[in-house]
Amino acid sequence: MKIEVPVDDLDEDDGPPESAPRTPLLPDPSFLWQVFRRNLWLFLGCIAAVMLAAVAYLLTTTPEYTARASLLIEPSVDPVRTSGPNENSTIPNADEVDTELRLVGSPLVAEIAGQLYAERYASPDGDDYTAAEVETLGRRIRSATTVVRSGSTKVIDITATGDDSTFVAAAANLLAEAYLQSQVNDKLQRSAATQAFISERLGELERNAIDAQVQLDNYRAARGLVSANGGSNAEQEVSNLNQQLASAQAELAEKQGRLAAAREQLARGGGGADVGAALGSGTITSLRQQEARVGAQLAVLTERYGELHPERRQAQSELIEIQTRIQQEINRVISSLQAEVQTAQSRVASLAGSREQALGSLTASSRAQAGLSELEQKAEAAQSIYQSFLARSQENVALRDSALPDASFAARASVPTAPSSPNYPLTLALAMVGGFALGFASIFIAEYLRRGVQTKRDVERRLRLRYAGAIPTLKSTIKGRMALEPPQEYVVNNPKSLFAESFRSIQTFLTLSPGKRPRAIAITSALPGEGKTTTSVCLGRATAMSGVKTILIDADLRRRGSSDLLDYECEYDIFDYLNGRAELEDCIYTDPRTGLDLLGSNEGSDDAGNPMTDDKIREMIGELRSRYDVVVVDTAPILAIAEGRVIAAAVDRVLLVTQWKKTSVRAVEAVVDMLLEAGAKITGLALSQVNIKKFASTGDGDVYAYTKKFRGYYVN
Repeated sequence: MKIEVPVDDLDEDDGPPESAPRTPLLPDPSFLWQVFRRNLWLFLGCIAAVMLAAVAYLLTTTPEYTARASLLIEPSVDPVRTSGPNENSTIPNADEVDTELRLVGSPLVAEIAGQLYAERYASPDGDDYTAAEVETLGRRIRSATTVVRSGSTKVIDITATGDDSTFVAAAANLLAEAYLQSQVNDKLQRSAATQAFISERLGELERNAIDAQVQLDNYRAARGLVSANGGSNAEQEVSNLNQQLASAQAELAEKQGRLAAAREQLARGGGGADVGAALGSGTITSLRQQEARVGAQLAVLTERYGELHPERRQAQSELIEIQTRIQQEINRVISSLQAEVQTAQSRVASLAGSREQALGSLTASSRAQAGLSELEQKAEAAQSIYQSFLARSQENVALRDSALPDASFAARASVPTAPSSPNYPLTLALAMVGGFALGFASIFIAEYLRRGVQTKRDVERRLRLRYAGAIPTLKSTIKGRMALEPPQEYVVNNPKSLFAESFRSIQTFLTLSPGKRPRAIAITSALPGEGKTTTSVCLGRATAMSGVKTILIDADLRRRGSSDLLDYECEYDIFDYLNGRAELEDCIYTDPRTGLDLLGSNEGSDDAGNPMTDDKIREMIGELRSRYDVVVVDTAPILAIAEGRVIAAAVDRVLLVTQWKKTSVRAVEAVVDMLLEAGAKITGLALSQVNIKKFASTGDGDVYAYTKKFRGYYVN
């Protein structure tokens, strides 16, 4: 609940009420530190409780050890296999690795591991293991081990856990060895079954291969098929003639092409100008060069001398002679080409005739060749099957001494030197983290459930009141000593003490309050026992000791607390004054030590009526205000007695006194509501009965947070 003090309830000089501070986006670090400090013992207690629980767990838990062996699943390469690719050489896929994972953890492999353990390790009683004990060992190894795949790799991890470090290391290694041995045994069993089948078939296959070869040889001899490649001599002759005929035909085509090219050039009317270049004749080429030179010379002479000049005629005769020689050379070359074509044609015809004769001889052996091919295929098939079975037989025989598993050790388990569970460092670290978490959670819960007014922040932000200060308990201000006198006497006897300074601080707060200086101040509280009477008496004495004319009114007529503390005793008291039976001077008691005047009530004094009416109170306050500089009124608790609200409405200011950490915020809020409804002017709130040793670490923004720094200023 938030309380807003209305402007109408203040004097004209008071000014507007203080605006609420803006809420920051992030909490104030100093505030968080103060919250932590005031709950420090709760925080440390949570850590201690969690750490004690962790230590108890570590002391009562049986240590367990963990050992791990790793297997790499990979196909083995048989060193004796020569017949073809290794059938196990493929890379295992995920399903195959998972299958092997199941086999490693199978009861059969665990049984083999138990047998290996019985062979290598002695029995606790020194005797050999019985069959039942070996079976028990297998079950124990299986229950102690966990087989998992290492991620998506081909590695299988075998983890053994137990209270015996030697046994867990042996269990992990022996289970891996048992799996490898089971693979070897399985391969040997399959090899033996295969060898029995091969041995039974091998003799029959050998006889079939020999019979097929004999039939092939007899067939060749009977039909004259004696060539190295299985064909006859006629077939070889036909092959040679085909090659020669093809070569001759190619040569004939070349010569015919050259002759046709020469004739075509002559037919185009070029006069054989290009025949020499086409036939590659050097003579024709040389004559063409001479013809060009003489032709050029003839053209020059004709232009220079004319057609009848002797030199020109001589050049023309020379040109005609050269052209005649060119034509003769062309005719000779063409005749030579025709002769070469005729020779090539004769050779082709001769080879074609020889081939026809050889083909006639080959036709006779063609029928025999078909039967030969069939016999050759049968002989080769029989021989191939026999060789395959023979090679497999040899491999199986060699595999008996060289069988390898399709896995290998990636890592062997070693005997652990430290227990894996409980993990002492990890457990203590987690306990510390858990203790911190529980501590912070407890602080949060404690702060959430906290209802008492505890700090200056509570007063200003939760109650929206001005903070008047904190009044410490006398015991907390005296370091290492016991308080031998009551607070109201200690203030007088030790005016320079920290306890007395707290009341002078409140006096200064009241004096410097906004607006007109208050002269009549009511000191009240929400509940009984919050220290308002002690505060009233000590504040009145401290004010009087400073030379200010002060009077204290004990308006708590039912408890008469101030009257008892100051030993009030007059012939007339406040009842008489309010009822008009006595003058004011007759009802006032003066404190002989401080000069403080007290208007109180005598013991046993009572009035049947209600003297605390609004008119009488205002009249009394007005008269006392005219006679004294400061009027302090000790009222009854507001929540309990209605008279307190009447008095609060009649004075200049009201100071609320709230017991530190005890009085709830709701109670104070209820008092504030009542006072505001009554028209009272609340000047602030003071915390009473404060233990400054604790408040120094929790009083956010309070002067007592710096007590150690100025302790030398006080004389306690």
